[in-house]
Amino acid sequence: MPRSAARAWSSARTLTDLGELTAQWLEGSLAALPGGVYRGGPDEETGPLVPVLAALNRAGCVTTQSQPGLDGPAFDGRRWRQRAAVMCLTDTEGLQRLTRTAREAGLLLAVHRTFSRGPARDILATTWGGEEHTWFGGRVPRSYVRLEYRGCHREAVRAAVDAHQVTLVDPVWGRDTVLWPALAKVLALTP
Repeated sequence: MPRSAARAWSSARTLTDLGELTAQWLEGSLAALPGGVYRGGPDEETGPLVPVLAALNRAGCVTTQSQPGLDGPAFDGRRWRQRAAVMCLTDTEGLQRLTRTAREAGLLLAVHRTFSRGPARDILATTWGGEEHTWFGGRVPRSYVRLEYRGCHREAVRAAVDAHQVTLVDPVWGRDTVLWPALAKVLALTP
């Protein structure tokens, strides 16, 4: 990882700091995510989502996974279907905003904490050739969150471990016109 990126991540102390750095990575001004992973920016399919994702990160919700809604042929010709989805780490205020957004827009919602007990809600988000391929919303264990944020200051790692894990998924396959506008709307209202 370039030293400038490593220094930036090691200086983060809060979820707000992690969100700002994630936004910078999405926009191309930071070379890598923590630990040197995902160099060179997000996947091509994420390009149109960058403005909303960057704003979401700057509003206190650190995005960890996202995808647009898609429905069409995959590289091998089989049908590839995705539900628009985003997974993020946030504080209690962010949880309340995202829960309200999900309810008002008719989105699927999963909420966890690293230390929660009980069933974890996994939401099928991608099928490939009619077979289940990717899920969003499962509880991310404490050990994995620590691994994801290796190289960050321990205060930032603790904030990520203690955060609410919130996932919003559009229930309609291939639709990309509900989740992102709903997030943009709530972000426009956020100071």
